Amino acid sequence: MFSDKKRIDMKTKLIFLFLLFTSMLYGQQEAQQAFSEGVKQLQSKNFVEAEKSFTIAIEKGISENGLKMSYIYKGFALNGQGKYSESITCFDKAIVIDSLDPATFTDRALAYSYKKDYTNAIKDFEHVLALDSTGGQAEAAYFYLGKIKMLTYENEAAIPLFDKLLKLVPTDAEAYFLRGTAKSNMMDSDGAITDFDKAIELRPNYMEAYANRGVQKINKLPVDQKIGKKIKCIKDPCSDLLKAKELGDTSVEDMLFLYCKKCK
Repeated sequence: MFSDKKRIDMKTKLIFLFLLFTSMLYGQQEAQQAFSEGVKQLQSKNFVEAEKSFTIAIEKGISENGLKMSYIYKGFALNGQGKYSESITCFDKAIVIDSLDPATFTDRALAYSYKKDYTNAIKDFEHVLALDSTGGQAEAAYFYLGKIKMLTYENEAAIPLFDKLLKLVPTDAEAYFLRGTAKSNMMDSDGAITDFDKAIELRPNYMEAYANRGVQKINKLPVDQKIGKKIKCIKDPCSDLLKAKELGDTSVEDMLFLYCKKCK
């Protein structure tokens, strides 16, 4: 049996714990409401308002997962405003909370990429692959690493990255297109055409793939078949270029004028 003093102490503790729990619950509700509002604003591309809502969610948040997600989504809102350094700081904080989630490293790597800090982007994408070598985050890492290599004119290094991506996702039309583009940049017209064929097979209205395939087919032709007043219509390449134009590609106009103006 407790003494009166102990009874009073216990009662005080219970009241304190009840008030603490109530305030935590209220704070968590406020955090959840702010987070939900932030998501709505983010979906509407109201990035400034979204940032404000996620800031409130962070201030009111209690659970680690709630804080982590609030930092991540605030990072998205900051990306939408072009504030990449600030978004990276948010992803840093989310990673401190959970350093084993590859998706957050992907998010930070993308922010580095938007900032054109490819060195740190590559580090993060490589870390993603250390955490996830076969899942969705691995797919994203191979895809963006390949694109970074192409942006930095390292087409030869990009090709094996797209090879690995296509082993994971053999029906990824864009991966075939990008690998084909990297091959065309290396003057491998046959390899490029094969990849553009596959991209079009998987995505029949792939405008860019038709345009690039048409250009590569023309590149393969002997010079005497591409130059001179007697050229009427180079049918096979022109069918690709005309299809690209039909789908909305205006960049093929010069090629159409040079090689396809007499096509029916």
